[in-house]
Amino acid sequence: MNLELKNKTIIVSGAASGIGSCIFEELLKEGASPIGIDLKDFQGSELEQRLRDSSLKIGHDYEFFSSDAANEDLVHLTLGHVTNLDGLVNNAGLLGSDSSHGGRSIRSFRKMMTAHSETALVLTEFSYRRMKNGGSIVNIGSIETIMAAQDVVLYTSAKGDLWGKTVAYAMELAPYNIRVNMVSPGNVNTEKNKAQYVDPKPKEILRRFEARTPLGRSVEPIEIADPVLFFLSKRANAITGTNLIVDAGYTRQLWDPGWSK
Repeated sequence: MNLELKNKTIIVSGAASGIGSCIFEELLKEGASPIGIDLKDFQGSELEQRLRDSSLKIGHDYEFFSSDAANEDLVHLTLGHVTNLDGLVNNAGLLGSDSSHGGRSIRSFRKMMTAHSETALVLTEFSYRRMKNGGSIVNIGSIETIMAAQDVVLYTSAKGDLWGKTVAYAMELAPYNIRVNMVSPGNVNTEKNKAQYVDPKPKEILRRFEARTPLGRSVEPIEIADPVLFFLSKRANAITGTNLIVDAGYTRQLWDPGWSK
């Protein structure tokens, strides 16, 4: 399927690692011109490694900026040269349990909301005005907006806010022919996640998680990047305000097979 993304200019936040780096690489493979923004530097990043290891030629057109996407002034300073855009992927965020961020304090809450929600607000407001011929915005959500574990009030709240923005902006930007959708992953085999499951106890937790998942496995980053690229393309021209769950069936499993053993 030709997604017709060649020469399309698309901003990807949180592009230095994880899902964001995979989306960035796949956009390049489609001939798009992605612009990455991340608090992390490009040098030494997972994205740099991906591009070095891939078959992409050096001549591919892309930009990367180490900057704070939640800072309006910095975004305009960093990306002020961009006058025409076709898409935006709001992928920036912050992982971790409540306790790992010092508990459920206002300070921790604001930190989480800044990472997920403020970056999305700033970049969406910046980007839609430059989508002169329509466009597409894709927010990266989480299955934890519809089901949650303990100790993730902060993360779930931030992702829930992003889902609210998805719905509201879908209506707000429809007159400009700009579509807004969300892709919500389950457990994804990013490099960071895989590193957490090396020790015996986390490894056993992952085994149980995947045993409860209908397809019996976690999700690969490319399996998130693929629907993101679809939403960015004209193939999804009639889709807006939608949340696509990509979790190998985890949220549809009512009965844990382990209960009957």
